[in-house]
Amino acid sequence: MALSEVESLKSLLNIASILALVFGILLIIWGALTITVFVGIVPLIFGIVDLIIYFQIKEIIRLVERGQYKEAKDKTMIWMIIGFIFGGLIIGIILLIAYLKYDTIIRQKAAATLPPPPG
Repeated sequence: MALSEVESLKSLLNIASILALVFGILLIIWGALTITVFVGIVPLIFGIVDLIIYFQIKEIIRLVERGQYKEAKDKTMIWMIIGFIFGGLIIGIILLIAYLKYDTIIRQKAAATLPPPPG
């Protein structure tokens, strides 16, 4: 199996997790500073969701490292959708690109485990 595909996938997931962490911290700070106004609750909630996305991406990376690509793909889809809605467009797009990479990796893993043709 092409190790570069897996490393590329892990890099995308790491980038998404770093962005989720940064956006989460910034939104929580912004929400805390504006909590006196009702508007401050919205960035606070989005910031908390970004931090949850950060921790979930770390779990997805652990699944990829264990070779559990199907489970990682399923979990990535869930957090990709949540990322688009609450985490910001950039996080959602990066997770979408990572989600599309799983197909190649899963195909390569299946081809590597097939027995050689008789002959």
